[in-house]
Amino acid sequence: MKIGLFTDCYYPQVNGVVTSVMLLKEALTELGHQVFIITVNVPGYDASLEENVIRIPSVPFAKWQEFRVGIPTIFHNSFRQVRALGLDVIHTHTEFSLGLLGRFFAKHLHLPVVHTYHTMYEDYTHYVLSIGQPVVKALMKKGSKFYVQGYDLVIVPSKKTKNALRSYGVTNEIAILPTGINVNQFERLPKNSPIVQALTSRYGYTEKNQILLSLGRVSQEKSIDFLIEAMPELLAAHPELRLLIVGDGPYRVELEKLVQALSLENAVCFAGRIPFCDVSQYYSLADFFVNASKTETQGLTIFEAMATTLPVIVYDDENVTDVVVAQKSGYLFTDRESYVKAVNEALRSPGQTQTMAKKGKEIVDSLSKEAFGQHMAALYQRLIRQKQEAARKPSFFA
Repeated sequence: MKIGLFTDCYYPQVNGVVTSVMLLKEALTELGHQVFIITVNVPGYDASLEENVIRIPSVPFAKWQEFRVGIPTIFHNSFRQVRALGLDVIHTHTEFSLGLLGRFFAKHLHLPVVHTYHTMYEDYTHYVLSIGQPVVKALMKKGSKFYVQGYDLVIVPSKKTKNALRSYGVTNEIAILPTGINVNQFERLPKNSPIVQALTSRYGYTEKNQILLSLGRVSQEKSIDFLIEAMPELLAAHPELRLLIVGDGPYRVELEKLVQALSLENAVCFAGRIPFCDVSQYYSLADFFVNASKTETQGLTIFEAMATTLPVIVYDDENVTDVVVAQKSGYLFTDRESYVKAVNEALRSPGQTQTMAKKGKEIVDSLSKEAFGQHMAALYQRLIRQKQEAARKPSFFA
């Protein structure tokens, strides 16, 4: 098959959508399919060595300068490039410009079109307006319902997302297909390895320190402030505990101020953005992975941590149901009290914690990149057959 993946988020950006798209491309390519990425041009990024990637002219997206939206035009060479690909199916990964472009091509080329709903927009309305949140949330839900109309299939990464879309009134066929992970990329390095030792020295840690790792976009909805605000209570019982925050984003300055206000400069460190190829090194450095976000559609970093046999302590949400099982494959919490209790238990019961981490790795090994690609390819092939059969049926008005 020739498959077109349309997305406003792609490398050199680093986020969950980019990870999902890159992994899907890799998995489908390994199965023998031709995969083309249609995405935005990023100023300053050298795309000359990319294969099967078409870049559309773009502009920064409003006040979020890290995001860009394409400005496709029939007069741009990329438009002619896409038409010449001879695609069999189109799969969009954005509700913005490149998603609309994908739908345009699917309609005019009579191709099946699939959409992955990656983001729960109702959880991000604080970026739009600071007032009138109920109205904005209602508009987001209606906008999501309106956007997915016309898609042959909507892919969601979890039951949580499917339930949300149904509550919006979405009637499309919805398939739950979690983004896979390349488990081979997340082999845990021993603490005494040169790479881990170098990171230990970089952040001033000693062998006495126990490290809580938060990894991902540093934004308000990720609830990293929750993790920081719990540190004074945790430090009272465990003075050598440390919180390492890896990633960058619009909320970092506010969080740095919070750390200063709580006098936590010696216990909380901001590592900033790191290359994706270094992520597994940070999982190997850490003793526990922590995540307090209530807005995840899947939680890829949680699964990556589990693949590294890193114990996880995460918010109890539908997106981790059947993967992070309390007291079996990880620790779950719902508020400050249960979070502190979970961290204390993880620290005081290292044998039990490691047993849970090993069980967690067994579970996420089933979410392999290979299985992800195979399931997605089967869905594409079904839609292509259905489109072809529909085209062969005689029209009543013929």
